[in-house]
Amino acid sequence: MTAPDGPVVYDPADFGAIPTARSMRRWMRTTRRKHADRTFGQLFEDIYLVVFTIAMAAATGGSVVKHLNAQMLSCTSAHCVRLWSLLPWILVPLLTATTLRVLLSVGPVAASRATGFWLLATPVNRTALLRPTYWRALAGVLVFGGVLSTVAWAVLGGAPTTLSEATIVTTALLLVAACLAVWAQQTARRTRWTLRFADLLLVVASIPSAWLAVLRFNEDLSPVESVLIDIHLSEQQEDLLLSPETVRLLTISSIAVVVLAVLILRTARTLDRLSRASVIAGGELLAGVAGAASSLDLSMLADVVAGRHWRLAGRARSRRGRGAHGGALVHREFLRILRWPRRLVIAFALLVVPYAMAGAGFDPLVPIAAGFAGFAAIRPLLDGLRSVCRSPGLVRALGYDLRELRVLMAVAPGVITAVWALAAYPVIGSAAGAFAVGAGVLAGAVRQASARPPSYAGPLVASPMGAIPPGLFSQPIRGFDVLLICLLPVLLGLGPTWVLAIPVLVLTVMFAIRPKTD
Repeated sequence: MTAPDGPVVYDPADFGAIPTARSMRRWMRTTRRKHADRTFGQLFEDIYLVVFTIAMAAATGGSVVKHLNAQMLSCTSAHCVRLWSLLPWILVPLLTATTLRVLLSVGPVAASRATGFWLLATPVNRTALLRPTYWRALAGVLVFGGVLSTVAWAVLGGAPTTLSEATIVTTALLLVAACLAVWAQQTARRTRWTLRFADLLLVVASIPSAWLAVLRFNEDLSPVESVLIDIHLSEQQEDLLLSPETVRLLTISSIAVVVLAVLILRTARTLDRLSRASVIAGGELLAGVAGAASSLDLSMLADVVAGRHWRLAGRARSRRGRGAHGGALVHREFLRILRWPRRLVIAFALLVVPYAMAGAGFDPLVPIAAGFAGFAAIRPLLDGLRSVCRSPGLVRALGYDLRELRVLMAVAPGVITAVWALAAYPVIGSAAGAFAVGAGVLAGAVRQASARPPSYAGPLVASPMGAIPPGLFSQPIRGFDVLLICLLPVLLGLGPTWVLAIPVLVLTVMFAIRPKTD
């Protein structure tokens, strides 16, 4: 019996009517509740703890932000004026770029593999199935973006109406970025160009931060800065109920609500264009992130993100290696890093952190800010070392001892770390301090990348989160401990001899011992 030519057409007479997405979600919710094993009292206790913790953190953080806001309101120096004028050009691109990158790394619309296999492959309306996930993503951006914007603008200083306007505009931009991420998720080409746009925003944010650090010690006021001081002082007057500032705030809020409503609804209608591959990849990433969080392993989190990237990329152009023995491995590490150039862009864009810290006047915190920013920049470049340390078979195939492999595979990231530390040298202030930062970043990143898997041996330890194996407690601080040891003489203000000697000792010990594999 031959099959008819042409595409297969779904006939409700053969299979029944297509169920609606709402009925499918209702059925799944009923099925889950039948298998629930927690009482209402247990759920209420967990909710109470979460709400109480959030309330305590909000009260403490709000008090600190209010104090900083009062200090910035009374500041009329040239440095404060430059903060008012330049920090928005750092903050807005940085928040927008971070929002785009985080959302595109997750999806932002994501679904589990089970949902993708059992539901998205069926004739059920895909737009209706994915709409709840879409609304949750927008709600997350609204909450976190609104909180971050409020705190950032409040610390910067300003009258209540000015702070409200800045928060509304910034949150609206972040919601627009969320809609842009959903639109970009529909095709791989859009995703690539949106990520490049996010990288460009990071570069844009680094320019005013460097300029702010350059003008840090110039106390002369320009005519424009004098005008800005007068405007800032006039904004501190008490606002009337129907003052021009209040009317302007209401107008901006109304326009933002209308524009966002139209954009969000139009984006929601395009959810059927999302492919199952991109949606399921985001669900797998969230599952991997949950596993990494449960084991407190930050390196596993980096592996999950890198694995999703290469699964979506599918393939890479192979290149012929050069050199022999150890030189060949070093060359391959450089090629591996260059296969993902966006990581280098992000690494050097993170220089905005120490430059912004120096420009804000927190000079004692610049070394530690540079250390943590450098760690975040260099650690993703050591995926090759992590793969080798987690695979004894690969170590035997390469024919080197694991200690020698750690030295060879740290050469390429070490060169990039040296360039990064040299770029941060103007705000660190001393060659010894820059060396300590670079050495601490490299030693900490290598230690975390070459760490053995989490240990689940030993008796469990009781905690508010439940029973936890004691071997997990060292996972989050692994790598950061070495970084802090290298930065300790800089933070304590010791002499250049100690600032150089302690990082050299840490690097020597780090590359002299053999990593543990079990």
